[in-house]
Amino acid sequence: MPYLLDSDIATDHLQSAPAIVQLLQQLAQDGIAISIVTYMEVFQGAERSADPGTAHEKLREFVDNVPILPFSLAVAERCARLRETLRRGGKRVRSRALDLAIAATALEYGLTLVTRNREDYADIPGLTLYQV
Repeated sequence: MPYLLDSDIATDHLQSAPAIVQLLQQLAQDGIAISIVTYMEVFQGAERSADPGTAHEKLREFVDNVPILPFSLAVAERCARLRETLRRGGKRVRSRALDLAIAATALEYGLTLVTRNREDYADIPGLTLYQV
């Protein structure tokens, strides 16, 4: 599976944004996944929605077909190294902790991150982006 979906893309898909639904149908042929961090963020969004029951059902259906990658020891170590590299370079770290955990997941599993948020990820060494 070569693609990891950022939280914005998963959210757009769950809200049936036509362009994202079409994109994910194409990318799914090669394989897509989400990180446990993305799952957490999307789950929180479902909690906030006007109809949490329906939102959670859509999320359950989505993850029945899309693997959730864990925040493993290897991902945690990669994330810590990434945070330290960025910190030493004078880059933002604290304000994007969850984004860096998602990036570390993509890096650890050798996946291309699919996102609309280029600014959050552009300075991450070795990360391949599929920008929507």
